[in-house]
Amino acid sequence: MKTSKNLLRVLICSLSIYATNAQTESTTVMNADEIIQTYVADYRNDRHAKKAIIFGIEVPEQGYWTINVTGKKLETGWEVLLNNGKPESPTFIYSIQTETLNAIHQGKINALTAQGKAFAGDYTPMSITMMEGYKPSIEEYGEINPFSFHFWTRGFPEIIPFGQGTTRRAHGSNFTVFYYQTGLRTAWYRVLPEERVRDDAREQAAPFPMLIVAIKGTTKGEVDGQNVELSEGNTIYIPANVMHKWWNETEEATEAILIMFGEGA
Repeated sequence: MKTSKNLLRVLICSLSIYATNAQTESTTVMNADEIIQTYVADYRNDRHAKKAIIFGIEVPEQGYWTINVTGKKLETGWEVLLNNGKPESPTFIYSIQTETLNAIHQGKINALTAQGKAFAGDYTPMSITMMEGYKPSIEEYGEINPFSFHFWTRGFPEIIPFGQGTTRRAHGSNFTVFYYQTGLRTAWYRVLPEERVRDDAREQAAPFPMLIVAIKGTTKGEVDGQNVELSEGNTIYIPANVMHKWWNETEEATEAILIMFGEGA
């Protein structure tokens, strides 16, 4: 009996130590340099690293870093070089708040969502700035969004979590960006009760078509002056340059997947 009690005490003690360690690990905040190193190491095994590119990262109050993806294939993976300091040649720079960098690292939000906004002047906790003298072509500029996805999404295949805790707000509701590239933009929206989406006339028409796929609840809307209801299990097509807005009159959140495509997307 004593042996059993002693074993039980040891087991309880071990579990307590494990729980304490697990809690410490989950709340540990890494510094910017440590986090950036993990993304560089991961990108060395990414098939998209075969395309050469140089860019910078700025974390206010922590410094600058330059990443040089050379496009060279090594025995250990693709060559991706990391150096402290601002890029010497004009290029683009990710400016990321420390809290946001940690949130991306912990999988609480993805980089494209952190950059998402309704209007050009909106604040974002992660932004892309062009160094003086850097003037990318339309093609080069269009490659930045897919590059952001691949560099800031670790592992293979790349998985994008979405849900209530992974969102930011724009257009009047909560959203998570899935993937952007020239001609394609995809995102998930969660509209809370009494929220209104695209209520501002400036954002009610887009220069490209879109599909809105309802996956939860019923959202009311107005498309080109016509009242509509979009319920779970249905998809609505919105042509380019057509005014549309949405609102939730129910007592529960509604959800939809947004697919924007075509020229201009």
